[in-house]
Amino acid sequence: MNKNFKLITVGLIGLSLCSCAAAVIGGTAVGTGVAVGTDDRGTKTVYNDQSLGNRARDIATAINSKGSYTISSYNGKILLAGQTPTQEDKDKIYSSVQNMSGIAGVYNYLEVGKNQSMGQITEDTYLTSTAKSRLIAQKDVNTNNIKVVTCNGVVYLMGDKAGNSAQIAGAVNGIKEINGVKKVVNLIN
Repeated sequence: MNKNFKLITVGLIGLSLCSCAAAVIGGTAVGTGVAVGTDDRGTKTVYNDQSLGNRARDIATAINSKGSYTISSYNGKILLAGQTPTQEDKDKIYSSVQNMSGIAGVYNYLEVGKNQSMGQITEDTYLTSTAKSRLIAQKDVNTNNIKVVTCNGVVYLMGDKAGNSAQIAGAVNGIKEINGVKKVVNLIN
């Protein structure tokens, strides 16, 4: 696909869909907000999740501002994804976030390695939008109860009360077929 076409498509899809993807590069957050009106968690829980995600992001960047972090929260469970320069930083970030008050758990998918390029981050935004489109197309899946986060070609699905296991499995299989998706991590309860 033409790279300029892909960038334009990502921009247009991003404007038309509510994206919960967020990336932190060198301590700078990149991402979009949450549509509270359609989220079954309610305003208080959505706000709490945003606050927890921001606190976890602050912890990660305070430990090492040179990492590339994608941090998100859903129902008090925090997803840590991205790259950090050392195993020591990875362990320290996980331990510090795990000790935050008010959390229900931590999914640690941080990797030790080189930061994502801007091209990969753009690709991740495209993959997130495409994955959301696949979820919307999946019969009897409640997409309002699923947060889609993509980091380095890996699509993470967070949520609950989104449909039965067969419906969710069908959605996961559809997302796995998207060109560029390396893996789908299903964290839906």
